[in-house]
Amino acid sequence: MGEKPKLVVIGNGMGGVRLLEQLFANGYCPFEVTVLSVEDSPGYNRIQLSKLLAGSIDLDGIQLKPLQWYQEQGIKLFTGEDGQTVNIDRDLRQVSTKSGKTFSYDRLVLATGSQPNRIPVQGADLKGVMAFRTLQDVNRMLEGNHQHVVVIGGGLLGLECASGLVQRGMFVTIVDNMPTPMGRQLDSVAGLLLRETLESRGIQFRSEARLKSYDGIDDHVCGVQLEGDYLPASLVIVTAGVRPDIDLMKACGLKSQRGVLVNDQLQTSDPAIMAMGECVEMQYNDQSLLFGLVAPVYRHAEIVVSHLLGGSREAFVPVPIPTNLKVDGVDVFSSGEFNPAESDEVITLHAPGSQLYRKLVIKDNRIKGVLLYGDVTDGLWYQELMASSTDISSFRQQLLFGQRFLPAA
Repeated sequence: MGEKPKLVVIGNGMGGVRLLEQLFANGYCPFEVTVLSVEDSPGYNRIQLSKLLAGSIDLDGIQLKPLQWYQEQGIKLFTGEDGQTVNIDRDLRQVSTKSGKTFSYDRLVLATGSQPNRIPVQGADLKGVMAFRTLQDVNRMLEGNHQHVVVIGGGLLGLECASGLVQRGMFVTIVDNMPTPMGRQLDSVAGLLLRETLESRGIQFRSEARLKSYDGIDDHVCGVQLEGDYLPASLVIVTAGVRPDIDLMKACGLKSQRGVLVNDQLQTSDPAIMAMGECVEMQYNDQSLLFGLVAPVYRHAEIVVSHLLGGSREAFVPVPIPTNLKVDGVDVFSSGEFNPAESDEVITLHAPGSQLYRKLVIKDNRIKGVLLYGDVTDGLWYQELMASSTDISSFRQQLLFGQRFLPAA
């Protein structure tokens, strides 16, 4: 039996680990597999970092696969500078890392993920101004004795970060340019309910705020200057979204726009190279798609493995994915178009005393959008009704109260 072809995977995040799991699912892999990762630890569940920050879970609780698993599968895992890829030579089919190591490949999979956005204001390079993206970021946040922390951004990541830091005894203020938190996932009613709940747990808000600069002393941040306000802070966490990490792809000449361009089979412009996850961009029905949720990334992994193993030529088909969030003990579910058009019908249930809010947007007796706050038990049922375009006229009166209130068939 000859040598196995060489497969190199750049990236060992959640998508990369799922790829490896699928690749070795049957106990045998036809490739000699090398994984290159800039992070020092084996792959972990990035979604659980907020729980690690809060102290409600430990490092073992977020680890996806221990180092021993890689060894048992015969996977060569290189981390840190040994795994930090700095160059892809497509002619030689070879990648190089920061420490000077080189690896040849027959097939290459790019799973480089994304990088946090920076806000280009004065003081952005001060020590203590950082992102919330990696295990190293969590460790840095917990170093030192920070009393006042400012979180820039009122999206899910910013809220999770603030909640974790408050539970560590820090005084936290969220600065956001939207009127209410999670402005892209919630309407104003649900957003206000969420804000009130988080304020009751010690988080302060500066909404509709404009960031001007970060102030520093001896190269370390000491405060945040807003338009008309000033917040002292020895730590500033910027959660202003992410962008595909495609520096390697652009440098080696792969076709890229916002992300590295792939077809619906995750193939790049080079037949030897596939890409998956948050680093890719795909055209679908005249739309340009990026991927930031774990469900489509896992589907990417399945398709890439199918192609690597010579299976059916599966194609990626995007499907609507509901936003099902748990923010510091508050359940939120949103899907579809929950901001109605003029011709849409809106039915709501709002019980402020119990922190319960339901909103359904209906058009032509079919659910067009759903937003649930406080009780999300019927979320998937509403999602199924919406996905199947079910006519709800026969149970319209009971619809808002949920599936359990429907008359027996």
